[in-house]
Amino acid sequence: MLTNQQLLQELRQKQLQLETFRNTASEPLQTVLDEYDWGIVSGAGHNGLPLITLRLNHRIALNDPSLLTLAEQAEQTWGPVDFALFSGETQDPVRVLSKTLLDQRWRWRQSSH
Repeated sequence: MLTNQQLLQELRQKQLQLETFRNTASEPLQTVLDEYDWGIVSGAGHNGLPLITLRLNHRIALNDPSLLTLAEQAEQTWGPVDFALFSGETQDPVRVLSKTLLDQRWRWRQSSH
């Protein structure tokens, strides 16, 4: 069982990890992260990947440049991650892997040429 001190230390480490991630992001991505509720849960994603939660107040578009930038930054920081994307339309999140988003981005770019 974790003590209060250990829990507090773990919380501070998580907060520092999120602040560091946000501060190393591009300015447009920082704006997105500041605008919405987001976080990361270690090992809670598909096959034990980190799970990033993001609560948006609009419809989710998987080819949204901000979302793709977030996926790219997350992979550079933590490796592949799982996303739980919440919209204002439903209580159920859209679950998608960062790798899937980035693979799709390549396909969207190819098809637009």
